[in-house]
Amino acid sequence: MHEHRIPGLKPRFAVLVTSTTRSRETDTSGQPLMEFLKGKGYKVSAYDVITDDPDAIKAKARELLEKSDALVISGGTGISASDFTVQAIRGISSREIDGFSNIFSMLSFEEIGTSAIMSSASAFVVSNKPVFCLPGSPSGARMGVERIILPEIDHIIHELSK
Repeated sequence: MHEHRIPGLKPRFAVLVTSTTRSRETDTSGQPLMEFLKGKGYKVSAYDVITDDPDAIKAKARELLEKSDALVISGGTGISASDFTVQAIRGISSREIDGFSNIFSMLSFEEIGTSAIMSSASAFVVSNKPVFCLPGSPSGARMGVERIILPEIDHIIHELSK
């Protein structure tokens, strides 16, 4: 079996929170994600909290991708009128990683039931790097990182490096 990993790779992550109500001081998802990633031996090269504005999300995502190998965004994936993260990132992406949404929905359904349909958690390729759009809920964001992103990040980066 061919191994699709890069030996010794420890990607640098950037963490971005998009919210209409949270600030750095009141963030409940991004800071715990950073601590979790660091606890698993990953470097977090950047962190920020910004408003749920499509242009701001696009600009900040591009900026943070210059400092990292992968970007995790928490927030703005729901169905409310102020949730713009997925649409903003889709607008600057070269492709969508469709399987991510499917797996996230399945795992979310197992944990929270049918309300999982209200999340548009997604993954994209922007500037040849993975961008993961996760819910703003701390448990949903952590589940995405722990159960999907970290088990596959080396493989994703390997495939994008071809």
